[in-house]
Amino acid sequence: MLEYDYEKMYDSYLGIETKDAGWEDEGIPSECNRYEATPYDVLSVVCEQLHIKQTDCLVDFGCGKGRILYFFNNYFLCRVKGIEQDAGLYQQLEDNKAYYDVRFKERGSLVELYQMRAEHYPIAREDNIFYFFNPCSSEHFEEILENIVRSIEENFRIVNLILYYAADDYLQIVRDMGWKQKRLIKLPNYAEDTDEKMYIFQNPL
Repeated sequence: MLEYDYEKMYDSYLGIETKDAGWEDEGIPSECNRYEATPYDVLSVVCEQLHIKQTDCLVDFGCGKGRILYFFNNYFLCRVKGIEQDAGLYQQLEDNKAYYDVRFKERGSLVELYQMRAEHYPIAREDNIFYFFNPCSSEHFEEILENIVRSIEENFRIVNLILYYAADDYLQIVRDMGWKQKRLIKLPNYAEDTDEKMYIFQNPL
């Protein structure tokens, strides 16, 4: 009950509705993972340890209903972009943005939404933080990373990857491509589940 209340409290504060909806698998492509929001207690711990500036731009691949977007935008006042393929989730994402814009008018202008496959998103030169909570198959994840690397080659900048509850194949791909682990944040439930951690990787300088 306390955990649910914590989730409900943050949703209420942000003026959005992002809690999981029963783990439905219907209509989700096989290469995509079903919707599950990153818990607010995890986000609270992580944000206290991250140094994100207002000039940074965070992209969440497979953003679902937008919890990461609205929480990070509200906490850091940074620009955020959400990429979501599923039509049903995208509608809820847009609804949440409408509610968020009413409550946080100036901040809401920094939130951008895109309905498309993650690997088709054209990486912009201002995008420098990328968040992943296992949104897709390892093959598509590798495609996304290749797009990010290509963007860095065209417009060099420091880029960080944030991986929550990272799958082993994700970690292998990141390391094989030469990204350097910058931080490892152990989360509140780490003692019970050693996968409860957040990896921060940075591109080679």
